[in-house]
Amino acid sequence: MASNSNTDYLDEEVEQVSAFAGPAIRFSHIEADNTGLRPYQAEMKLKVYSLWDRMDNVMLQMPTGTGKTIVFTSVVKDIRKWCVQHSPESKILIVAHRKELIDQASRKLGSLAHGIIQGAKSQRLDLPIQVASIQTFVSRRNYDTMLQLRFDFIIIDEAHHSMAPGYQKLWDMFPHSKKLGVTATPWRMSHSGFTSLFGDIVLSRSIEWFVNNEYLSNYDYISIKKDSDVQHAVNAIDKYGADGDYSDAELSLKFDCGKIRAKLYQSYEKFVKGKKGIIYAIDRRHASNICELYAVHGVRICMIDGTTPAEERNRLIEEFKAGTIQVIVNVNIFSEGFDCPDIEFIQLARPTKSLSLYLQQVGRALRISPNKDHSVILDNVGLYNRFGTPMANRHWRSHFIGSDVEESYNDGSGLKRDIIFENDEPEEREYDEGSEQMTLVEHTAGGKQIRTEDANSAVALAEYNIFRKNGMYGVCDSRNRTLVPPMYEDMHPYCNGYIPFKQDGKWGIMLKNGTVKVRPKYFYIGPFVEGMAEVQNTPNSPKYRINDKLERVE
Repeated sequence: MASNSNTDYLDEEVEQVSAFAGPAIRFSHIEADNTGLRPYQAEMKLKVYSLWDRMDNVMLQMPTGTGKTIVFTSVVKDIRKWCVQHSPESKILIVAHRKELIDQASRKLGSLAHGIIQGAKSQRLDLPIQVASIQTFVSRRNYDTMLQLRFDFIIIDEAHHSMAPGYQKLWDMFPHSKKLGVTATPWRMSHSGFTSLFGDIVLSRSIEWFVNNEYLSNYDYISIKKDSDVQHAVNAIDKYGADGDYSDAELSLKFDCGKIRAKLYQSYEKFVKGKKGIIYAIDRRHASNICELYAVHGVRICMIDGTTPAEERNRLIEEFKAGTIQVIVNVNIFSEGFDCPDIEFIQLARPTKSLSLYLQQVGRALRISPNKDHSVILDNVGLYNRFGTPMANRHWRSHFIGSDVEESYNDGSGLKRDIIFENDEPEEREYDEGSEQMTLVEHTAGGKQIRTEDANSAVALAEYNIFRKNGMYGVCDSRNRTLVPPMYEDMHPYCNGYIPFKQDGKWGIMLKNGTVKVRPKYFYIGPFVEGMAEVQNTPNSPKYRINDKLERVE
């Protein structure tokens, strides 16, 4: 097993290292060329250099769409300029696991001379910079050759995969190289960390900051409800693949059916018809069935998966970028390394337990473009109910370390099951059409992201809004000024002066300024819809309704 190789420079006046180590370089003093970088990108680069002065292996976290590739290729350019003068024999390696990532890194390097190590492609190992497929690089055919090269600097793209055995060979092959792992999501399904490989992590600002500062797009997030039959079906899955995520076969069995596909199209037609977007499907058959359904309704749509020939894939992507194709259904293709800023929507049709996969997918819709003022995320499988919205607070350092952490999203276990009320006959619940309606859970208003619970409540949000921070809920006004700090477990939208809220597991009602009007002692108080809210005193008591004057309605 590879171990973390940290080098402490104890004497800042001496820049000598042992003969077997890489070149001596004071990274905090390196001449950094920040041409074309945004201020936050230049800041990230300098933080990496500062850590590299003290250790060999550093991870960098930046959200999807904020320019990770731009940052690490700028690092490569700085290092190469230094090597030309001080260490001409040194080579730089950029390694990734997907063709799209390799192509993207190559494009960003531009005119800087570099070779490609991928599959059967012709290799130019004499060039000082190499962009490599990890599979090809550590393959039995190439291993000995690569071992002879002097890679003093290694960049690992999508480094949340770096704990895989193939990547760990890099630490064995080049133990004294400087390594930088970049990722949007330093998170593992096992919840163990990355400290066996990386000494520390550089964290960027939050997605919320990037959205508010117009580096990422505003969005409307529309999800199925917590009590929908699809959500209950997701919660009931108990078969998993080798990676710990849901079994594809089980997902296909449960969700590749006419009724659920019809719901997919209905939500597309209602919220994003005519827009440009990507649909994430379970497997090839599921993607094909979705593609056929949408095409019957006149949508210019195609599908791409791992079996699509490279030439055909490139042609379809170019047609999509040009607008000839409106929608692409894909299977595990456009989660990483796909850059098309004018995507107007994504549709989630594949349940997952992976936070990384979720954020990679929704991130495709968050890139800014002159052609859109916001994007739409259609969540037909309830990932919001597990992970929260893209702007939910993430404790990346805790995930990097591998420590347990209380996140602002849950793991699905907190989702309410059906409750058999007193005097009810036990029977399987019949889901009506109302339970399957899509709900607007977060939307853009006045350039800000506002959380709501129901699309019908969106008009009421103009005056007082519910917001979430660090997993807790509060109230702000139309100018985004905090009226009630985020200190409550849950809240429903403001209605006629009242806000249902949850504290210590019980529900009550407060005024818009936080004054408690109804003490939190009820098992449940629902949102006000058309002036009425549902109330349940205890888990076993019958439900009843109250009006917007807090009067019980029989």
